[in-house]
Amino acid sequence: MICTAVPREAIDIVWGDVSTMLAKSVNTSKGKYHIQDIYEDLTKGLYNLWLIIDTKGEDKVIAAITTRLIEYPNRTAMALDWVGGKRIHEWLPIAIKKLSSFAQDCGCKHLEGYGRKAWIKLLKKYKWEPEYIAYRMEINNG
Repeated sequence: MICTAVPREAIDIVWGDVSTMLAKSVNTSKGKYHIQDIYEDLTKGLYNLWLIIDTKGEDKVIAAITTRLIEYPNRTAMALDWVGGKRIHEWLPIAIKKLSSFAQDCGCKHLEGYGRKAWIKLLKKYKWEPEYIAYRMEINNG
């Protein structure tokens, strides 16, 4: 298995498979984002797209991750915003190693991600720690 970045010019080639993988993750935003928003941000260069490819056999894409760099006042970080796919237990160590290396090359001091509580169990063994819990309340026009 490999984790590899997709050049912006090649996003249209993989988007059919990738959009299906990322749709479940994007839907957890409860309307704040739609899959088309992710596509547009990828093609504008606001996100980077990473694929996990199973190199045994058919070279199938089994997962996709979007990342972006965040400039905080005192440090740079790389955010993992949208993650989708299958067989996460197989590819997560590979992806974390690759993304950590890329982030370090970009001058990042940490990685950060957003998601459901279930991520805590998966990420704990890689030394990720939860920072906060976000709450949401819909109002009349939401």
